[in-house]
Amino acid sequence: MNKRDVSFFVSYAKANKESAGQFLGHFREQVGAAKRFSYSIWSDHDIAIGADWHKSIQHAIRKTDFGLLLVSPAFLNSEYIGNNELPHYLDMRRKNCFPVMLAKVDLARHDLKGLQERQIFRLDSKDFDQPRAFTETKRHRRIQFVEELFAKVDDWLYENHR
Repeated sequence: MNKRDVSFFVSYAKANKESAGQFLGHFREQVGAAKRFSYSIWSDHDIAIGADWHKSIQHAIRKTDFGLLLVSPAFLNSEYIGNNELPHYLDMRRKNCFPVMLAKVDLARHDLKGLQERQIFRLDSKDFDQPRAFTETKRHRRIQFVEELFAKVDDWLYENHR
């Protein structure tokens, strides 16, 4: 079976570098074993030394198929993300995105910068009284979190890009 190439941009706040790295480590395992698509991940680690980082980010957003937005209070507080990354994803005619709650966000009290119109992925389980962010879960739940997200992304791509 020929796999379709799919590339995506990862957006996260620098303050969340460690938890974003843990998340992406698990997510890379899932997409690396994908049956229907060959996934390519672009993150700021792909910026070449000496390159204009802003131009590199804007180019990557334009050339990737969708965005994976790792949402946290620090993400929402980032002026750069709010001004230079989110606008590409809030207008669905430009780029689709999958917002993921990396760290707990108070949906009633935090300014979601336009993401209030989007479903933000969280881990929902009968063991919790409310859905949880990636960082709110223990190791085995973090793996479950990523597995469930991968299934939703992969299914969405299959349904929308045949």
